[in-house]
Amino acid sequence: MTNIVKFGAVVVAATAILSSNAVAQGGFIGIEGALLQSQVALDEIYPSIIDDPKDTSVELGFKGGYDFDTFRIWGGLSLRTTGSQKYNLSDGVNFIDGEVSWQTYNFLVGINYTPSLSDNFKLSLGAYTGISFVKGEFSGQAQYTSGIYTYTLDNSSTTGTGALIGLKIGGIYEVVKNNEIEFGVKGDYQTTGIDEFDNILNYGIYVGYNYKF
Repeated sequence: MTNIVKFGAVVVAATAILSSNAVAQGGFIGIEGALLQSQVALDEIYPSIIDDPKDTSVELGFKGGYDFDTFRIWGGLSLRTTGSQKYNLSDGVNFIDGEVSWQTYNFLVGINYTPSLSDNFKLSLGAYTGISFVKGEFSGQAQYTSGIYTYTLDNSSTTGTGALIGLKIGGIYEVVKNNEIEFGVKGDYQTTGIDEFDNILNYGIYVGYNYKF
């Protein structure tokens, strides 16, 4: 009789553990917003008298994935608003009077390590990568001299395709069952596929909402 009771207790405990894991795992969809500082590394085609442009950019993204309890994988799409910087500089020979702007669309995949710190809060350490579609524009005029050559820039617009790699650190808080708030800091590096723009560096804060099913 004692052995039967022990066996029953083991079965109940095992069932509870499996049920708990089943609840913790599952698919999810979400939306995420971010406030980013974005800086472009300009190619040498631009006059050396100007600093690399930087601006604040807002990001809006949609994602979906699967939660394996201690880690989750996801894929999604993000749009970053146009960043820009105006210049009106001259050193007597070189000058620039115009605006540099850039905008990106990104298709992303990522993985997050999500250990539980309490019943309704998880740490989130993640990495992501993807493809970036970049649009770069220069509105205005510029001229500079390099050696015996004089170069001029006029209104131009170009697009390119590059790669992106980034990191995230934050937390995931389950407000009520199946509803999560995610928040933290993130940063990524983008290549552009554009001759005039070597790369783009982005970093800032993010917040999002996930629904698990």
